[in-house]
Amino acid sequence: MKRLINIKVLFITLCQLSIVSYQLSVAKAQHVWTFDECVQYAIDNNIDIQKRSVDIQLQENELNTAKNDWMPTVEANGAQRFSFGNAYASTGTMAASSESFTSDLSYTNGTLELSMPVFDGFRRKNQVQAGHWSVQQATASLASARKSLTIQIATYYLQALYEKGLMEVAEAQVLTSRQLCEKTKTLVDDGRNPMSDLADAEAQLATDEYELTEARGRYKIALLTLSQLLNLESVENFEISDIGGDGSVVNSPLSIVDDDIIERYPSIMAGKAMVEKSRYDIATARAAYYPKVDFRASLNTYYLNFFHESHSNGFFKQLWKNKSEVVGLHFVVPVFNHFTTRNNIRKAKMTHLKNQLALDDSRQQLRKEIDQAYYNAVNAQSKYQSAQKSQEASALSCSYEKEKYEAGRSTIYDFTQANQRLRKSRENLVQAKYEFIIRQKILEVYTNDN
Repeated sequence: MKRLINIKVLFITLCQLSIVSYQLSVAKAQHVWTFDECVQYAIDNNIDIQKRSVDIQLQENELNTAKNDWMPTVEANGAQRFSFGNAYASTGTMAASSESFTSDLSYTNGTLELSMPVFDGFRRKNQVQAGHWSVQQATASLASARKSLTIQIATYYLQALYEKGLMEVAEAQVLTSRQLCEKTKTLVDDGRNPMSDLADAEAQLATDEYELTEARGRYKIALLTLSQLLNLESVENFEISDIGGDGSVVNSPLSIVDDDIIERYPSIMAGKAMVEKSRYDIATARAAYYPKVDFRASLNTYYLNFFHESHSNGFFKQLWKNKSEVVGLHFVVPVFNHFTTRNNIRKAKMTHLKNQLALDDSRQQLRKEIDQAYYNAVNAQSKYQSAQKSQEASALSCSYEKEKYEAGRSTIYDFTQANQRLRKSRENLVQAKYEFIIRQKILEVYTNDN
C-alpha cells in the first residue's frame, strides 16, 4: 500500500512539473511587446534603415579617398624587348655604300616614378570639406528615417491598443448582457416581468456577442498590421502592452516646439549639410580655372644585350651603370576647354540654389507638421477630458436605471438604452484616450533630440 501511495505521489509530481513546464513555455512564447521594444526591433530590422546605414559607410569611404588624394603616387614600370635583323652603320639607309651589321639584341628597362600634387587650385581641399558634409547629411538622413519609422510604429501600435480597448468594452458589455438575461429570467419566473422582456434581453445579448466577435477580429487585424511593419518572422502569439493605463500619460502636459528644435531636427540638419556640400562643390568646380603643379621624380635604368657579342658587364652591374635620375615640376595651365569649366560652375551654383530652396521648403513643411501635431494633441486632450465626464455621467445614469428596473419601476427597453449609452461613452473614452496618446507620442518624436 505504501509503495502504491509513493507511485501516486510521483505521478502527481510529474504531472505538476509538466503543467508548470507547459505554462512557462506558453508564457515565453506569448512575450508582451512594449512600445520601445517595437520601435527598437523595427529600427534594427527595417530595410530602409539598413540601406541608410550603408550610405553612411559609403560616404565615409569617399571621404577617406578624398583625404588620401594628397598622398604621392608611386609607380614602377618595366619593359622587355627583343630586336632581330640588320642595322646600318652610316645613314641607316639601304645604300650600297652603307655597311650593315647584325643587331640581334634584347633590351630591358625599368622606371620608378613618383608624382605628388603641389597646387591644384584647392580642388582636393574642397573635396575633403564636401566629403565631411556628405557624411553629416547621410547621418542626419538616417536619424530622420528613424524618427519617421517611430511615428509609424506609434500610430499602428496605439491603433492596436485602441482596438484592444474596444474589444474589452465589448467583453464587458457581453458580461453585462448575460447578467441582465439571468436577472430578467428570474423576474420572469417570479411572474414580475413578461416573457417579452427575456426575449429582448436575449436578443441584446446576441447582438453584443456579435459585436464582440467583430471587435476581436479588428484587434487581430491591427496586431497583424503592426507585426508586418516590424518585419516579424512570425506573428503567432504577438501581444502588446498598454500605454498610460493609469492616466498619467494622458493627463501629462504638452511640450511646445520652438525654432531651435526645428533647426536641430534631422531632416533640417540633412538639408543644411546638402547646402554646405554644394557650396564646396562650387569651389571644387572653380578650381579647374587654376594652373596645376605636380612634383615628379623618376629613376631610370636599362640593360642592353647583343646576342653576337660577349659582355663583361653583367645584368645587375649594367643596371647600376646605366641608371639616371630625373627631378622636376610639371605644369598644366588651362587655356580653353570648350566652356566645360564655366558650365560645371553654373551647374554647381544651380544645385546649391536648389538645395537652399529645398531646405527652406523643409523648414516650412516641418513647422506645419509640428504645429498641426501640437494642436491635434491639444484638441485630443480636451476631447479626452470631455469623454471622461460623459462616461462618468452615463455610468451614473445606467446605475440608476438598473435600480429602477430591478425595482419594477422601469422597462427593460429603458435599461437597455441606458446601458447602450454607457457602452457608447466607454467606446468614446477609449477612442479619445488613444487618439490623444497617439498625438502626444508624435509630438514627442518631433521634440525629442534623440
